[in-house]
Amino acid sequence: MPRRRKPLQTKFFSPKEEIDLCIERFNELYPTDADKAESIYRSLTLNGFRCNCGMLILTRKNGERKAKCSGCKKTVSVTVNTLFHGMRRPSAYACGMFLFGEGVSISGNDFALRNGISQSQGSIILHTLSAAVVMEMCGAPELLTAALLEPVGKRSNETPARAHPKAEQIEAEKRAAKSGATKGNKNPRQALEKLPTRDPDKLIFSLLKAESLQPDEISKRVLLSITEVACSLTMLELDGFVKPVAGNRFEALVAPENSVVQMIKEPARKRIKNFVAFIKKTFHGISRKYMQRYFARYWCFIDRERWSFESMLELCARAPYQSYAQLTGYVTPLSVKVVLAV
Repeated sequence: MPRRRKPLQTKFFSPKEEIDLCIERFNELYPTDADKAESIYRSLTLNGFRCNCGMLILTRKNGERKAKCSGCKKTVSVTVNTLFHGMRRPSAYACGMFLFGEGVSISGNDFALRNGISQSQGSIILHTLSAAVVMEMCGAPELLTAALLEPVGKRSNETPARAHPKAEQIEAEKRAAKSGATKGNKNPRQALEKLPTRDPDKLIFSLLKAESLQPDEISKRVLLSITEVACSLTMLELDGFVKPVAGNRFEALVAPENSVVQMIKEPARKRIKNFVAFIKKTFHGISRKYMQRYFARYWCFIDRERWSFESMLELCARAPYQSYAQLTGYVTPLSVKVVLAV
């Protein structure tokens, strides 16, 4: 009889009791570290694995990562050049995939404490799994990150000195403008003139490209006084970047360059609020740098038909290896792929 799946998530986070029950169930299914590791190794060797000499290896001891090639007589690891290349704690990786598959949200610190590993190692494991889930979001609709800055409250190495974490959006806009000016445009100066020049104006313009907002809503999102926002809106209106609309709102006159990026419509706003609640309840804020990966974790949290421990194992078995530099060097682009409803 197939296992009954949990219904669609209606709450915004996983309480401590649910996390305890999930990990307890995981330990019942896989009581030893060897059993936990074997769940990963088995997913990598369903049809055997090949040695560098080309010989197909079909036999391997239960719970062991390495096997001896009958051709060249060398010892070969099943995790070479896979997502699990060089992993030190297979049990922690298996636990993370089990939590993802069961739709349980957990912070990096809590995950590290429950698995007896360092906080940095726990965060890297969760980022590794999140990066694999991002691969499955290639066909998902996109939204501009400028409209999703509410849960951003933690600094990263992308945050400008002595600035709020939301200032990362301004830096991302600058990099995108420079990249567009140097790569795809014959006249770089003309390309840069299509955007506002002042930093507050750039951030407000980015917000209004995604949705129309009132001045007080803009003030809360960009952490500027209502006077500064009013001044910026006046300058943007005079320069022809925004226009006032009904309801004391302002909207951008320039559409997003990427046609895939969607404007935030009314039905999606409630779902975005659910994502914000999920972030605040579980992580108490995030950095803009890894926003895309948190959307991937939110997808696992809400979609109980798509994700399970088995599907996570299958996904990670075919995901490519990412080094520490690749994981930590990732920066969310100006638009993120989102799955807000299932």
